[in-house]
Order: sequence, then C-alpha cells, then structure tokens
Amino acid sequence: MSELGEVKRKVAEFEASGDEKKAVAELEKAIQDFPKEGSLFNKLGDLYIKINHQADALRIYERGAKVFKEETYYPNAIALCKKILRLSKNQVDIYAILGELHKELDQRGEAANYFLEYADRKMKENDLESALNAYKTIRELVPGNPKILETISAIYEKVGKKEEGAELLKEAHEIEHRQEKLRETIGAEEIVEVREKAIKEIVEESIEEEKEESEKDVDIDEIVSPEIAKLLKDDDRAVTDEEVVTEESPEELSEIDKTIELGKLYLNLGSEEEAIDCFRSAADEVWKMKDYDTALSLNKKIAGLRPFDLRSRQHLVEIAKIKDDKELLIDSMLDLAESLNRREAKTEARDLYKKILTIDSGNTIANEMLAAFEQPKDFVDLGEVLRTELAGEKKTDGFQNIEDLVSQFRREVFESIGEGDFHSRYDLGVAYKGMGLYQEAIEEFEIAAKDEELKFKALEMIGSCFLERGKIEDAIKVLNEGLKVTNHPRREYFGIHFLLGNCYEKKNKLKEALQCYYNAYKIDKTIPELTKKINKFTAILKKKIKRTTVERLQQKKPDLKSVSTTRKVKTKKSKITYL
Repeated sequence: MSELGEVKRKVAEFEASGDEKKAVAELEKAIQDFPKEGSLFNKLGDLYIKINHQADALRIYERGAKVFKEETYYPNAIALCKKILRLSKNQVDIYAILGELHKELDQRGEAANYFLEYADRKMKENDLESALNAYKTIRELVPGNPKILETISAIYEKVGKKEEGAELLKEAHEIEHRQEKLRETIGAEEIVEVREKAIKEIVEESIEEEKEESEKDVDIDEIVSPEIAKLLKDDDRAVTDEEVVTEESPEELSEIDKTIELGKLYLNLGSEEEAIDCFRSAADEVWKMKDYDTALSLNKKIAGLRPFDLRSRQHLVEIAKIKDDKELLIDSMLDLAESLNRREAKTEARDLYKKILTIDSGNTIANEMLAAFEQPKDFVDLGEVLRTELAGEKKTDGFQNIEDLVSQFRREVFESIGEGDFHSRYDLGVAYKGMGLYQEAIEEFEIAAKDEELKFKALEMIGSCFLERGKIEDAIKVLNEGLKVTNHPRREYFGIHFLLGNCYEKKNKLKEALQCYYNAYKIDKTIPELTKKINKFTAILKKKIKRTTVERLQQKKPDLKSVSTTRKVKTKKSKITYL
C-alpha cells in the first residue's frame, strides 16, 4: 500500500499532465486504502465533475461528508454538503445532515434553517413523521420558548396528533407560568438597588484611583516645611471625606430607564427572551419621543442578540435615514440584507443589495453578493411572510391551514435564535476556502469579523479569497482595511503585507509590490520565496530606471556643431568689445 503523501503526489502529477482518468483511478484505489481520509473523497468528487460524472461526484461527496462527520471535522463536512447542494438541490437528506452539523458547531441559526428546509420538503413528500421529528429537533435549539411550543402544538393538532399537541401546549403554559413568576420576583426597586450599588462601587473605585495617583506624585514634604505639609494633608483628607459623605444619591429612574435596567438584569440571569422584550418595549417608547440615539443603541443590542431579527434591523435603517448618516445607513442595510439572505429570503436580500449600490456603487460586499445570487429552481419565496413582519403587522390568532402554521413557526424560530460562536464561523470559513467555496467562505468571514478579536484575521482571509477569485481591487481594499486594525503583534501583519504584494504583482505594479514585500520582509526575513521576489523586482526596477535614464539623456543630448559655433562667436565678440 502506497503512503498517503505518495498518492497525493501521483494524483497531482496526473492532473498536471491533463490525465484526469488516471488521477481518478488512483483516487478510487486510495479511498479503499485510506477510508478515513476525507480530503481524498473531496478531490475525487472534484475530478468526477471535471470528467462530467455528476452522479459519481454526488455519491463520493456524500461519503466524504459522512467521513468528516464521523471524524468530527464538522466544517469540512459542511463544505462537502454545500458542494452537493450546488450540484443538486433535491438531495433532501443533505439538509438534515447540514442541520446536525451546524448544531454540533452551536450555529443554531443555520441549524434551524436547514432543519426547517428539510421539514418543508418532507411535508411536500407527505412524510409527516420526518417533518415532525425535524420540528422536535428545532425545539431543542430554542429551549424554553412557549411561543414555539404553542405553534408546534398547533401543527401536531392539524396533522391529527392531538395527544402530542396537548402535551406540548401544557408544557408551553408551564413555561409561561414560570416566566411570569420570574417577572413578579424582579421588580423595579431591585433594579434601582442594583444601579445604586454599581454607582457606589464606581465612586469608591474613583476615590481609590485618585489616592493611588496622588501617591505617585512628588511627596509634599519635599516642597514645603513639615508643618505646612501636615496642614495640607489634613485639608486633603477633610475634602475627601466630605466628598464621600456629600455624594448625591442617584436621580429617580424614569420608566424607560427602569425597563432598560430590567432587560439588562434579565440578560444577566440568562433570560434572553424577557430581556429582548424589555429592550423592544423601551426602544418603541424612545422612538415615539424621537430619542433616536437611545433607539439606535437599543436596536443594536437586539440585533446583536438576534442575528435573524428583521424588525430591529429595519428600525436601524430608518434611524440612519432620519439622522442622515450615510455610513450607518449602508452598514444597517448590509446587516438587514445579510439576515434576509440567511433566512433564505433571496429576492428581498437581492433587492436590498441593489439599493445599497445606488447609494455606494463601489460597495464590495453588495457587489459580491449580487454576483453570487442565483435563483434556484425549487426556490420557496418567503417574501410575503417577511414583508408582513417588516411592516410590523399584527399576527392573527387563528390559522387557516398548515402552511400558515409553518410560516409562523419559522418566524418564531428565527426571532429566538442567537448568533452562536464567532470562532466556529471563522473555522467554517477556513474549511470553505480550503475546498474552493470562496463565496461561502467570504460570507462566514464577514460574520466572524463582527467579533473584535477575529476581525483582523477575518479581513486577511476575505482578502485572500478575493485574490483567489481574481478580484484584485476588492482584495486590495479589504487588505488595506485590515492594516487599519491596531493592537495586534507586529508579526501578525506579515500575511496582509505579503498578500498585498501578490495583488500589486498581479496588476504589474512592481514598485508597490516591492514595497509591500519589503514591509513583509522587515517582519520575517526567513522566507526564501520572499527574498527571491524582492531580489527579482529590485533587479527589474534597476534595469527599468537605467533604461529610462539613458533614454532621457539621449533626448537631451545637445548638437555638438551648434555648441562649437556658438562658443567661437561668443569668444570673437568678447575680443572686439575688449579692444
């Protein structure tokens, strides 16, 4: 049996020589010898696509995804599933696998999205059992949400499972009762006490800091006599004591402030739903009062807690328009479009990206997303549902049919799901990039970039993806944005400088490329490829400068005969004048 490295080398050689069939034969044998090496399945699937064997590619990609899943390489498994759906969106079971994989990564939004899609397709196939099982799994993603339980209960009742529906409804009522008790326990007085305690701690900390600062200053004994020094110190103590004693008590909180503080307390207790209800209520009140700064802050908080929430993002767009803040408007519209896209409302997302380009025609993200949009054949348009939600229309208590219930359920799930771990989004982006799914990778890195710790690395990876796709100007723009991110060790900027050098090299801007490579060289002088590039471009630029200089001199070279005659005439004239 050949070593894995030897197999990969042979495959690369066959592929380089254009002999895909031999490469396929080598890989078909290799997956028998190395059944747990998922990368071989990925490569074999890619080669099947090249030789137009789509059915074989789908089969091998699915096997590879299962291998990656068993080996707990979840991002890689997701990437292979994405490749399957690119080839055929009718592979229904892949939606369930994707749901499970995202659930393992704690990406509850994506998990719910795929389970919902799986359940919808199973409903159309009249496979009610599979659809209901998917709803149960979604329920686990958003535990303790009575609205979702009530809707699932209604779905069970519609399909004839009344007993199970009644159990779920009972559970929903129990959760509501517990939440009501919690609301009664936490009163506004407790909020004020918490706030007073926090203010007291801040005052004490500031006094302590002032004392520490004064200790660092020059000792007063060194400037004045001991008697005066003692007197001054006594005065200082008296002032400090008086300041502590006469500290004014905090003002009475307004009803809106109490609601906001209550929301913060719920958040600290882990009750996100109640916290968001408080923030929404406060946001509505300050909106009526035209306090747009507070409304902006509260809606940002809600949007941060709920990446699929549309109402808060729509309000952010409206606030940006009122404040006439172009930058905020574009950012808010991009965020809303991303949420629509992730909720599979492709039509609305596409329209919004187009609107963004009417404001900022060079917006990299909007241009990239529009280029990536392809209307799938079996696309289910959620436009009407989402338009209703964005317009803030009240939901009716009665439901006409199962489709209405499912739409309601979908809305409630998305409103109840948080973002999850940004690190897992970054890892997923890396997996997509490694398998050539650059658009998917960019989308994941953009989400990861919302985390301040990951922003720098995510921007570098986005730039790298654009470079791989040949979108050089976009790559340069994003990489330069990465250079503006501060507070990172110097060595971490090596990659951005090197990638910028690659970009300028591809544009044949050798001077800029050399400068970027030199910036990278100053950080790490041990990279042989970098040294070669610097020497190569230095030599080319020297030749270019020399050639330009010679050409300039030739253009300026004077006529010798003319110069000689002029000199003679001048000399002769000089003599006559002298005589």
